Amino acid sequence: MKSLLSRVQKIDVSSEPFPHIIITDPLEDEISLQLLSEYPDVKTIAKEETYSSNKRFSYSASEVFSNENISPLWKNFVQVHTSNVFLNEVVSLFEDHVRLMYPSFEEEIGALKTLTSGVRKIDNFPDVNVLLDAQICVNTPVAGTPSSVRTAHVDKPNKLFAGLYYLRSPEDTSTGGDLEIYKLKDKPNHFRGEYIRDKYVEVVKTVKYQRNVLILFINSLYSVHGVTVRSKTNTPRYFFNLLGEVKQPLFDLSQYQEKKAWLGNSISAPAKALQNLKKMALHSADSSDY
Repeated sequence: MKSLLSRVQKIDVSSEPFPHIIITDPLEDEISLQLLSEYPDVKTIAKEETYSSNKRFSYSASEVFSNENISPLWKNFVQVHTSNVFLNEVVSLFEDHVRLMYPSFEEEIGALKTLTSGVRKIDNFPDVNVLLDAQICVNTPVAGTPSSVRTAHVDKPNKLFAGLYYLRSPEDTSTGGDLEIYKLKDKPNHFRGEYIRDKYVEVVKTVKYQRNVLILFINSLYSVHGVTVRSKTNTPRYFFNLLGEVKQPLFDLSQYQEKKAWLGNSISAPAKALQNLKKMALHSADSSDY
């Protein structure tokens, strides 16, 4: 089986607002339909009997390989996307961008042309340069209030790249669940953890949640993305999650956290209340002397 990147070329890479590709129909239609028809059920992926509305569950490559109930097609698909061949395809597309974004990458992690890969939860650093995962994922049905499973954010700093391959069911009549690509309106100094509020970002592209659509990007401080609100639905949101982790963070997100002014208000209010109580107590004690 060929990978999702087998037909992709460097010319397909967009550099703004961060390096990414958006590919429609990366696989032959019949293969994407077969993957959807053989998709593991929600209970298998969730690994639990009950789950809440619009919650994400991921079934990692290591779990796929050890589960005899996962179809041969899916096992092959996961194996292809956790191989060194796939890593080389990613590097071939994005190597110029990686060198520009992370000038010390080759010195600290390894030469891009000769990176070695392993599978997360099976292999370990420093035996390999990059740990790959290819996860079969679901967002559970939306039973209550429409919601976003994940708003504007960046991925963890030790992640070199990430990708999403959508396999929307033809039975899904819901709205939303699209991926939005954002650019920062200002300097990257308004993060709250890995998240950033909508007022600090601007939507550049919207990738519709449709069957047989791929987005893959290089992770960075500027690689802000999020999922739009999904309407109420009984149908899960199906997608295949691709990622490559390195042994150390590629950027320091702690330096770009929002200033604590928003915390200051919540802290100062109780402090002021406490001061007022002390003043009242002091005034009461003074009055009793007269």
